[in-house]
Amino acid sequence: MSSKKQSVVSIGIGLIVIGAILLIFALSQPKEPVESLTSASTTVSTTASTSNESISTNSSTESNVPTTLYTDTTSQTNDTSQLSVISVSYPLNLNTCTEQELMSIKGIGESRANAIIQYREYLGGYTSTEQIKDIKGFGDSMYQKIAPYITV
Repeated sequence: MSSKKQSVVSIGIGLIVIGAILLIFALSQPKEPVESLTSASTTVSTTASTSNESISTNSSTESNVPTTLYTDTTSQTNDTSQLSVISVSYPLNLNTCTEQELMSIKGIGESRANAIIQYREYLGGYTSTEQIKDIKGFGDSMYQKIAPYITV
């Protein structure tokens, strides 16, 4: 065999070995079950209770829209962790809600929440929830997704 052929074969075998190692590593990682999301909110409420913050929960059997959401925001500053807990009750009033409360709704990030608040200031307050469809990036489909979570 020529040395060029040997190099190509060696590189091919090396790539196959690396691929096999990556596959084994990926398959050996533990899967995170959906139940861990429930335990995370329990951890947040336990942590908040130990730091003398009160958390209230509302239960509603009338609809499948959650009435309270706990948000765990952890930020790293100089190697220290800080935990802030936000209690959000749905539906949110578009005329009084904050940017963080809006961001708790799935599909609304920082820029959309900011746009909702800026448009609220421009209007002097919303008279209908459908007015958010006038904001760039909010169409009928987005409105349908978030409509159960908002009110005026």
